[in-house]
Amino acid sequence: MPEGPSILLLRHQLLPFKGRIVKKAGGYGPMPTAWLNGKKLLDIKSWGKQLLLVFASATVKIHLGLFGDVLINERKKVNRSFFLEFADGEINGYVVKAARLDKPLKELYDWRTDILSAKFDKSYVLSLVQNKPGHTIASLLMNQDIFSGSGNKIRNEALYRAGIHPLSIAGNIPPAKLKKLITATVKYAKLFYRQLQTKGVNDGFYVYQQEHAHDGSEVTMKVLPKEKRKIFFSEHRQHLYQ
Repeated sequence: MPEGPSILLLRHQLLPFKGRIVKKAGGYGPMPTAWLNGKKLLDIKSWGKQLLLVFASATVKIHLGLFGDVLINERKKVNRSFFLEFADGEINGYVVKAARLDKPLKELYDWRTDILSAKFDKSYVLSLVQNKPGHTIASLLMNQDIFSGSGNKIRNEALYRAGIHPLSIAGNIPPAKLKKLITATVKYAKLFYRQLQTKGVNDGFYVYQQEHAHDGSEVTMKVLPKEKRKIFFSEHRQHLYQ
């Protein structure tokens, strides 16, 4: 599943379409698209893992899910789930979920939780984490209402850098360590974005999918039973707060 940095990069790649008129909209998805024909694409935004195409009357929210893909001026040989065609280019979504949002975005999204937003508020996010003291920190890092845009790569790498075991109980983690984790999450998300922007891939992991961590210690892998996702951590470096 794409994480916040991938969606932010896609947003920047789509910005040349800002201000253009939609000549044809469509796709096999359930959202009606006729209302988009002849409309001007006013802006392209992102929030966490969601891409937002802003029009005067409504916004199209696009979520890529596990297998979705968006191509610019390029098509696959399979049917498009959502597309916008312009006079001089097109946006093609494959296996994406598109939905119409009629409310203003400020009523639906809080950019204070978006780990790559200029409006990200570390103190506010700290308070959200502290309001869920009984949860594991691994689960909270995947909660999009708290860490919007964080995915499994960011979770594993940020926890390693902050020295916190993923199964630590949030309420038992010292505030100073939580602050360090929030900073590490944002810092790694920005590194993730820069790698995609310059190399086209996110690599150079300290712990994610590694046999040995950056400090040379052995990496442990566990599958979380509820979410069925793998976590990677160093029991030598990352302290477990029980």
